[in-house]
Amino acid sequence: MVATETAKSVLLVLLGLAVLWIVVIVVKNDMETIVRALVVAAVIGGALYLVARPGASVDGKISFASIKDYLFPVPERSYAFERKQGYADGRPVTIFVFDDPGPPLSLAMVEGGKYMAIKDLRTVNNVLKLVGLPPVAAGVAELASITGKSIDADKYKWDDYERGVLVIERGLCRDMTMAQSFPCIATIRVTER
Repeated sequence: MVATETAKSVLLVLLGLAVLWIVVIVVKNDMETIVRALVVAAVIGGALYLVARPGASVDGKISFASIKDYLFPVPERSYAFERKQGYADGRPVTIFVFDDPGPPLSLAMVEGGKYMAIKDLRTVNNVLKLVGLPPVAAGVAELASITGKSIDADKYKWDDYERGVLVIERGLCRDMTMAQSFPCIATIRVTER
């Protein structure tokens, strides 16, 4: 991560150098490289414009992830779900069960392909926002990779969640309108402390 003001300053200097390069090309009447100089100036100008936008940085810092989130945001959709409340071991539990097809879950393989991990939190945080829960800060590995128990397959657990213990259970959803199947969020379970 780089401070946004630092990135602006560096890009402004580079843009100044690109403009100087264009002026030198025009003075020397070297029109063979003018297109290259204009393309470089346009790319640097576009980067400067992007960095200067208010939504491109997070807490005054800019990173490739924040730029990706700004340029390619995850579309917010609404999903049908049922909310159930109860008690487990004397603690309040809230469970959100999603109808098929549920929200897609972006996963990455870990440990030689035996287990999966949630790395891209954008879809997870959008779904948590949809059901009225705060977002998570970091991705987690599949619970079975930690416990070694097959019963914990398809579960992702955040012990340090703001409202207690958060468990997301993965399912396999089928979207018959597009004839595809994909990993999705089947249930979200929050157990208060």
